[in-house]
Amino acid sequence: MDRRLGGKKRRREETLFAQREQEQVRLTRQISIKSVTRNPKVSFILDNAAIKKAFIKKKWVVANCYDDEAALRRQNKNPQDYRSEIVHETLKEILDSRINGHGLVGAIYVKIANGVLFEVKPHVRIPRTLPRFNGLMLELLEKSRIRTNENETLMRVVEEPVTRHLPANSRIIGVSNTSHKLADVNCYVNTAGDDMHLVFVVGASASQEINQQYIDDIVSVTDYPLEPQARTDLICRALERKWKIF
Repeated sequence: MDRRLGGKKRRREETLFAQREQEQVRLTRQISIKSVTRNPKVSFILDNAAIKKAFIKKKWVVANCYDDEAALRRQNKNPQDYRSEIVHETLKEILDSRINGHGLVGAIYVKIANGVLFEVKPHVRIPRTLPRFNGLMLELLEKSRIRTNENETLMRVVEEPVTRHLPANSRIIGVSNTSHKLADVNCYVNTAGDDMHLVFVVGASASQEINQQYIDDIVSVTDYPLEPQARTDLICRALERKWKIF
């Protein structure tokens, strides 16, 4: 009996060790970045991101409205304020895009609603599942920095305002479902000069609009309301065509 219990304990320890080992390698460089022949041409700002901590099941977590809705409602909190999946999906669109694969994404910034501003390095490979991504966000909020095993910084909290981190030749474009200025995204990016660094600001919230204080122009890229990740996909595809990345 004692031998069987000892075997079960060892298996549990081995499973926990494997899980911890997997978590340690959850954040790595992209496996393949194609040879870069041009300087970065575009950056992205995900604004008003609904990434928030909550105390659930006796521990702090980055909550989301799907898995934690009941617990949030018991605390009289609005589940729509906890939408980390929007940031997760939008980041995947940018990081997995062909323009990023060719090294043309200069920087990615995420501004948490009523919270910190952090930078995501374009070569990072983020966790593919939301629970693991939320765990990563919790670590970032608590430590202000995420590093690889080789001590390379891949995510970090940076000082505001975000404009201090942008190139001098930047043109900052807000993309909103509510803008009265409808623009064909392909035509819009094609009119931008090759000496211009484009910066697209996309809202990462289900309810809040983007901050327009530092924006040069604000447009809507479709007649239909689209999720942030879909708007980002349209932008990336338009830039692929502009820069002839096929």
